[in-house]
Amino acid sequence: MDFFLTIRNTSLAVLVSFIFVFNQAESQGLKIEVQAGIFDRSQTITSFSFPKHVNEGVYIIRDGQGGEALLQVDQQNRGWLVIDDLTAGSTITYHFDGTKADELASVNFQIGDDTIVINNGGRDVLSYFHGYNEPPAGLDERYRRGGYIHPVYTPSGTVLTNHLNVHEHPHHSGIWSAWTNTEFQGRTPDFWNIHQNTGRVNHAEKLEESWSGPVFAGFRSKHYFADISVTPAVTALNEEWQVRVFRSPSDIHIFDLKVTQTANTSAPLYLPEYRYGGVGFRGHIDWEDPDNCTFLTSEGLGRDGHGTRVRWTHIGGHSDGKLAGIAIMSHPENFRHPQTVRIHPDEPFFNYAPTQLGDMVIEPGSPYIVKYRYITYDGEPDAEKLNRLWNDFAYPPGVTVLSLRH
Repeated sequence: MDFFLTIRNTSLAVLVSFIFVFNQAESQGLKIEVQAGIFDRSQTITSFSFPKHVNEGVYIIRDGQGGEALLQVDQQNRGWLVIDDLTAGSTITYHFDGTKADELASVNFQIGDDTIVINNGGRDVLSYFHGYNEPPAGLDERYRRGGYIHPVYTPSGTVLTNHLNVHEHPHHSGIWSAWTNTEFQGRTPDFWNIHQNTGRVNHAEKLEESWSGPVFAGFRSKHYFADISVTPAVTALNEEWQVRVFRSPSDIHIFDLKVTQTANTSAPLYLPEYRYGGVGFRGHIDWEDPDNCTFLTSEGLGRDGHGTRVRWTHIGGHSDGKLAGIAIMSHPENFRHPQTVRIHPDEPFFNYAPTQLGDMVIEPGSPYIVKYRYITYDGEPDAEKLNRLWNDFAYPPGVTVLSLRH
């Protein structure tokens, strides 16, 4: 008897259906249909779940017309590929027969004593502190930490982020995660402003795992929100980061950050309404000059976009004399989408701040999950291109997987 399973993701208005036949066949002999949907696709990251187990690895898939693509299968039985070009309303069909690929990873990493550096085609994309940073003179041990991303690079190698700035907000660390205004077990730890000595975010001091491949490289890490206003300290939240850096065209870098926060005790973490908190971004030190730092939101606003609800935000300027920027995109599945943003009136600081819209709470047994995509580039932002890239992130192509009868 044949069984059919269809999964519809109505929240994204994208059909992702998996139709498969239980006929004692092996995973070989699958047909993978990728539907563009309503958008033109170009260099689009696409992923899907297999209906049956497929071993982790890299495979060659063929489109029946002499074309080939590389399919990267992860530990969660998901396949990942990059669709080069697909016009709106059209479909491309691949055949999967289990043929392994011998090609070396084009997205790779190098792990050092304290950092993991990920590159795309030999060009560095980002570095993450899995160990400890080294605070300069003028900053004490409170600022010795890890668990954040810095530097972030453009395709030409221009640095976009900053950390450990002795003179301006040394607690801002590239791309990092923390909450500011909180209530926990009757106390009010501030995990963001570590100089207040009530809270901090510690890292696990080692990576959970890391990957490389022709489609993406990345890692998984863990952090702990420590309430240090009491002795001994109490961990309020456990946090997991998943970072994926994707194969991308020569003019941009693309990477995703997925953050999952869970209550560590039976007590919730209350997050009263506040203007910032969550996943932050601190721009290059040259952008401390407000005349050398510009913002652009998906709604066409600049710094006056503070407090508005947006899909993406660009921040950029001249870094070491080179004009460059980064766009930070929020996924529709994020809480209170489209999330409101904190854009500092003078400094190169930005974050999506859902607490601007009112109180929040992270309850035991109910994780808080957010997903952001980062696009880096040299030169001015291209709003039309950023809109297309956000559509790919928010509403990816639909995929149908069929098991073929033998």
